[in-house]
Amino acid sequence: MKLLLTVLAAVASAQPLPYRQPVLEKNFPVLAALQQHANAGALAAQEETLRQLAAGKQQRHRQALEQCEANLPCLLDAFRWTEEEISEAASALTRLSSSAPFLHLLQHKLRPAGLLFRHQSQSDSVLLERGWREAAAGLNRLIDVYGAGKTPRYPAIDTPMYDTQSDGYRRLVYNMVADLAETMPEPGLFFERTLRFGLALLELNLRDEAGRFEPMHLGENRAAHAQVARTDFSRYPYSAILVPGAGSDRPGLPLSPAGRLRTAIAARRYHAGKAPFVIVSGGFVHPKQTPYCEAIEMKKALISEFGVPESAILIDPHARHTTTNIRNAVRLIYRYGLPLDRRALITTDVYQSRYIESSVFAERCRTELGYEPFASLKRISIFDLEWNARLESLHADPGDPLDP
Repeated sequence: MKLLLTVLAAVASAQPLPYRQPVLEKNFPVLAALQQHANAGALAAQEETLRQLAAGKQQRHRQALEQCEANLPCLLDAFRWTEEEISEAASALTRLSSSAPFLHLLQHKLRPAGLLFRHQSQSDSVLLERGWREAAAGLNRLIDVYGAGKTPRYPAIDTPMYDTQSDGYRRLVYNMVADLAETMPEPGLFFERTLRFGLALLELNLRDEAGRFEPMHLGENRAAHAQVARTDFSRYPYSAILVPGAGSDRPGLPLSPAGRLRTAIAARRYHAGKAPFVIVSGGFVHPKQTPYCEAIEMKKALISEFGVPESAILIDPHARHTTTNIRNAVRLIYRYGLPLDRRALITTDVYQSRYIESSVFAERCRTELGYEPFASLKRISIFDLEWNARLESLHADPGDPLDP
């Protein structure tokens, strides 16, 4: 209990985050915070090293516009961060971290948000430096995948919409570079040019999945979010029933038979009084760039076919894999105020359930996320596993921009 209280004290606010630019704020919390915090942003704009980095990026942008029209790699290189630049910026941010504006940004925005949770035990300067390095690496990775066409983490579903080696795509990118030059005539903050370029690449490829439906507590999750405060969790053995997505196995099918079966089993658990909430998890995943969001389709089925009220259903429309089905459920449990001292259920089909409790899946979580998002996993039936949430799951992952 003492450890739990210490962890909770590190993240002061359990409220849903009021996203204004969710793709930006989810992927790059340090950069978004610097843009939104006027005093810290002004100080960063005046710091000599960061000012020179911003001017250098502007100069490379101008040169690319003049010299790289026929050369896509040349265009992309103008916006990437070199290791030397990343380290220079890290040193400058470390120097600024003890200033009053940066202390306010760190202690009242970055730490409470929990998006750098895996660094919460570190000093302010280390937390800021690591957050910056993660953001810079994520921006470079974004340019590599959605600019140069390098293989993403999940190539079957996360590749660009276009053939990045085509002449048509080069022209699109060049036009984007020209437009950015016109709309950003001043150097700006040291990271802003690359940030805007990277986000524009995502937009160009229609990869805005991370921001869809946000802020959810004011939309699809509004009724359930309001219900949490009225719920007596002591009446239930579990806080929530998580239903991981299956993905549709063919185009034009909103909800696969596997997804419907998982939903039906979870509805039975809800009606049996196992938990007051069902979390349905699955994004716009299979097939690639499908128009159907699995969490939305499972919610529809829970209401129309299985009699579960909307006020008992929380959606996670962003998860793209079993790893993030669980990770994102932890985020909802924490941010919506479900009790962390109660266990939750994972209810799914036999084969996915066996996979989740396997050492193979645990290793996959450690490899892809850096941690296991669950603790004390225990089988209680052929379809059900009980588990505890791990708050490392709050940490943002800029290396996976479609579901950070």
